[in-house]
Amino acid sequence: MKNILIAFLAVFIIGSSSAQSNCTADFDFGIETFGSSPDPSEGEQFASGITNEPYYDVLHLIIPTYVLEIDSTLPFSPTALLDSIQLVSIVMVDLNDTLTSYTLTELGLEVLCNNNGDSGLECSFHGGSQYCATIEGTPTMSGNFRADITVKGWTLIFGFPFGQEQLFGSLNIDIGVEGCMDVNATNYNPEAVIDDGSCILNPCNLDGIEVAAISFSYTDADLTVNVGDLVYWGNYGGTHDVNGNIDSQTGLSFGNPEPFSLPTISGSPNGVCMGAHTFTIPGVYSYDCSIGSHASLGMVGTVTVGVGGCMDSEASNYNEAAEYDDGSCNPIVACFGDLNGDSSVTVTDLLLILSEFGCTSGCTTDINNDGVTTVSDLLELLSVFGTAC
Repeated sequence: MKNILIAFLAVFIIGSSSAQSNCTADFDFGIETFGSSPDPSEGEQFASGITNEPYYDVLHLIIPTYVLEIDSTLPFSPTALLDSIQLVSIVMVDLNDTLTSYTLTELGLEVLCNNNGDSGLECSFHGGSQYCATIEGTPTMSGNFRADITVKGWTLIFGFPFGQEQLFGSLNIDIGVEGCMDVNATNYNPEAVIDDGSCILNPCNLDGIEVAAISFSYTDADLTVNVGDLVYWGNYGGTHDVNGNIDSQTGLSFGNPEPFSLPTISGSPNGVCMGAHTFTIPGVYSYDCSIGSHASLGMVGTVTVGVGGCMDSEASNYNEAAEYDDGSCNPIVACFGDLNGDSSVTVTDLLLILSEFGCTSGCTTDINNDGVTTVSDLLELLSVFGTAC
């Protein structure tokens, strides 16, 4: 808390205007002789701000009387008085890119101080007293910012002023939007700095992938998952089911790798768990809501499980990583006269016919399929001789 206090003093010296703060220095510090509120050493920070909306927060300070109350390791007498605090510099560091920094003014903020009239310097705070200051304005930039502050504390040694500098970085301000801040919610917004109470939590309390039934639709209606993934459905309004067996509109089977279904459930704004299914067989699964005309109104979906592709090793677009055949294989075209399978008709194929010439049973070079290898086969081959397939 000791070092943090000095850092807070500094931030309210820089970037301050000549106007006086309307805050009242009345925070109850109890028996503490110095401190701040909010106090980062207790996990406290300034309130988050919304971009392009008015911002206001108050910092309360109680300034120590003696230097050693701030840092007992300093080489001063226990009776050495803390005279004042002087700011050397302050920058607001972008925590998402620490090589980038801004002034408070560039963030759309300013500091107004109430030093109880103790000094002609608006943000000068004397030892042994309580003060307050406000940070206010209209933030123009979103982000997470840290105040890097260099300050100089002053005291007297043998009647002469003595100052010592130190760098602090304790004050954080988050500026962004309102939204859901619960990472477990389906509508979690990583840009949100103020939770607006809109979070939609997992109604099934399962570790998996959620599909929400809302009105006459499923969210993530065309979902892609890995083999073995668990998918659960939550109902956030209306009466719905999950039907992965018989197409409600055609009366025909969906032809899924395996049928699946979840019972009819009435939903609520907070979500009601409809159930879950673990997809262990690769392929494309189609499903709909079989209640009334919901399917014809667009309440249909698919779950693609695994990697699809051509699984025919003889096809030109064979995909060895495919987990199910998606019907994309290129047609396999036979190369007439190519007896050795090298995709061309050459002397090698001619020699194979000659080596089996006269064969009358089980002939492997019978290219005209008359059961024997004769001059007819030889002539057929010569008619396509030189062909590349």
